[in-house]
Amino acid sequence: MKNINFLNTKTHLLFILLGYLLCTSMGCGTSGSETPKEAKEVSEVRGKVLLPTGRPLKGGRLILRPFGGVKNATKVYADIDDDGTFTAKSDGAKQKIVASNYKVFISLSGDPKNRLLEKVVPEKYLDVREEDYETDLFINLNEQTSDIVLKMTK
Repeated sequence: MKNINFLNTKTHLLFILLGYLLCTSMGCGTSGSETPKEAKEVSEVRGKVLLPTGRPLKGGRLILRPFGGVKNATKVYADIDDDGTFTAKSDGAKQKIVASNYKVFISLSGDPKNRLLEKVVPEKYLDVREEDYETDLFINLNEQTSDIVLKMTK
């Protein structure tokens, strides 16, 4: 009795090709022409900035730089109080806070009392006016907008 092999190599390749074409034509995967997502606006962001020692940063300015392609997300600024706390409010005109992912930076320029802080804030957090400068502090305002604790590392 003969064994009949219905699926030879050419048939296998044909099924794989048809499956691939069917999948891509029906929308499996992603296209490179996706537009940035719209995101909701956040009215306020509150939290505390801690030095690597765990003590509060006593001054400076918090800068949140958006990343991840959310439409209308812009930089967010907040002054850091002497107890390390900050509050950023959306006013709709000057500062609009969008629920998105942000990189965290610290600005110590402009105030002579902040010169002492330059010695305790690690360089990777200092705002250097370069968009691709790296940090290891991030905020996702889709997940949390209050009681945020930002602890720097050495």
